[in-house]
Amino acid sequence: MYATMDVYPLSWMYYLTFIFLTAFVFLNMMVGAILEVMSEEQNAKQAQKAHDERDEMARRLVAMQAQLNELTEMMREQKRS
Repeated sequence: MYATMDVYPLSWMYYLTFIFLTAFVFLNMMVGAILEVMSEEQNAKQAQKAHDERDEMARRLVAMQAQLNELTEMMREQKRS
């Protein structure tokens, strides 16, 4: 850098611009990687929540089916009496 400044006094602008742009690109990549990981975690949590809700609905449906069968059997017994 200093060798070129002897010949081209404003060459420091090139080096400074290069350093700033390189730092910006690197920082941008790091932020992008962090956001990607956070997005994947959020998607995993939402998928787990949806899976848990589906299991809960299936459990309730089985319980309702059992109650319906019980009521149907009670109605048949009342008709026989």
